Amino acid sequence: MGSLRFVKEEVVSELGMVTASTPPSAEAGLKILKDGGNAFDAGVAMGFCNTVLEPYLAGLGGLGFMVAFSAEENRIVSIDFNTRAPRAAGPEMFKVIGGAAAGGTKVFEVEGNANSVGGKALTIPATCAGFLKAHELYGVLSLKDVVEPARRLAAEGFMLGWDQSIVLAALARESQRCPAIDDVWLPGGFPAAPGTNIVQRDLARLLAKIAEEGRDAVYSGEVAEKVEETVRAAGGVMTAEDLADYEPIVGQPIKIDYRGLEVATTSTPSGGVTILETMKLLEGYDLASMGHNSGEYLHTLVEASRHAFADRYSLLGDWEHADVPLSGLLSDSYAEQIRGLVSGRASFPTTGAEPWISYLGVPAHDPWVHEGRTRPKTGTASSRGPAMGETSHFNAVDAEGNAVACTHTPGFQAGVVPPGTGLYLTAAMGWFVPAPGYPNSVAPWKRPVMNMGPIIILRDGRPFLIEGAPGSRRIIERNLQVVLNMLEFGMGPQDAISTPTVDASGLDTLIDNRIPQRVIDDLAKRGHRVKVVEEGPGLSHFARPSAILIEDERLRGGVDLFRRSIALGH
Repeated sequence: MGSLRFVKEEVVSELGMVTASTPPSAEAGLKILKDGGNAFDAGVAMGFCNTVLEPYLAGLGGLGFMVAFSAEENRIVSIDFNTRAPRAAGPEMFKVIGGAAAGGTKVFEVEGNANSVGGKALTIPATCAGFLKAHELYGVLSLKDVVEPARRLAAEGFMLGWDQSIVLAALARESQRCPAIDDVWLPGGFPAAPGTNIVQRDLARLLAKIAEEGRDAVYSGEVAEKVEETVRAAGGVMTAEDLADYEPIVGQPIKIDYRGLEVATTSTPSGGVTILETMKLLEGYDLASMGHNSGEYLHTLVEASRHAFADRYSLLGDWEHADVPLSGLLSDSYAEQIRGLVSGRASFPTTGAEPWISYLGVPAHDPWVHEGRTRPKTGTASSRGPAMGETSHFNAVDAEGNAVACTHTPGFQAGVVPPGTGLYLTAAMGWFVPAPGYPNSVAPWKRPVMNMGPIIILRDGRPFLIEGAPGSRRIIERNLQVVLNMLEFGMGPQDAISTPTVDASGLDTLIDNRIPQRVIDDLAKRGHRVKVVEEGPGLSHFARPSAILIEDERLRGGVDLFRRSIALGH
């Protein structure tokens, strides 16, 4: 029996390149580059377009992370626009009604899913502030020019793509909580069909206001007041003052050395931390000699990943509020210690009730000792983030050497939209642990642990590779493998993305059905709980990466194989 085969060719250019999840977004970014804008202008333009084209994945009221290289400053910069809990938030606002427990780690249930749905679930809108900060610091075109492509798409409309329609159908139950969303995206109660012209007049007015007023258009005045009124009516605690106080964090990224390369991600509790930790663990192996996607290679990859995820689920939190041994987790000595726990057999349990508590048979890791400290007495708990979900990502590189990788999320999960604003608010409180005493517990003005992890890699001090992906917690594994496919196995970006993949972020080890049966059998014999899945259009079993490789004065782009994601160059 034959199988459906998807093929995309690598895109090569010399002067500049962009990638985006939808063609109109990429086209806007490329035009910005051709009109004299730099990579930051192009990236911000694509980001604003994404909030029009896919607000259910990347709304202005969401959050995100940007890691970039500034050619003028000759350095990597992190722009963290993670959201924050409102200042009046705390674990007491949620009624915990139970939780799965084993090995000291718990996953809590909340009455009425109040941390995921409704007013109490809402967190500070951050995406708009993040884009504006990037443009303010590094853009060269006017804000009006950068926002205009998105404003026009919202005002005049765009033709809905087949892949967008599939995602809308999958998210229909979530989006139907809000009439403001139904009117545009679910006409007559059904997801808009491919080819439907989508017009968003409220969002167009908001974007025009942003182009004229900058951050004041959202973070003060009429829109901020409407946000507070709407949140209060929905039983939440976010205020206009919270919006006014919010600022993205701009500074140094989190970095490691990997085989002489500088690998960086944004400085925030994100998936990037787990990617870097896993890379440090894998640096001690001769991966190339194992053979790409061999049983030995995938076993080693999965084992290293599961140790890193064990640390993620139990130790990671906002280090402004919790004692997180970040330098210990990314140290060479800790990596060497953990490699000593890896053998030829799977060292993790293969049974359990939840993916989030699947690492509990592992001996407790102690990265604090690698910082010369004693481990604090805190509990370990995981937030109940979704295994499958969607987000958006874009990349941009210009002729001057600026490079931008940015992942941003999410859309309208909460079903709360301040009337007339076009601003979809985000329910990110569900990413916190709803009980006190844990690194990722709810606390006032705290950042939640998130999955996004855009990556930038420097070679000899210059950008060599930028990469990122949407796809909830499966972002972490996919970003890792795409990067390793290029660094360890010499693949170009499109081949690195198109090749079969695996995921070890949950209880099962997900195996792309394109991987040979002998390799699947090998992993099963080693004790891994394998689950073979078929990748294709729609909500994915794996994340959906894009990347730009910069070498030999050429830009080489690759994108997700199964959607309309596109790379464009000039």
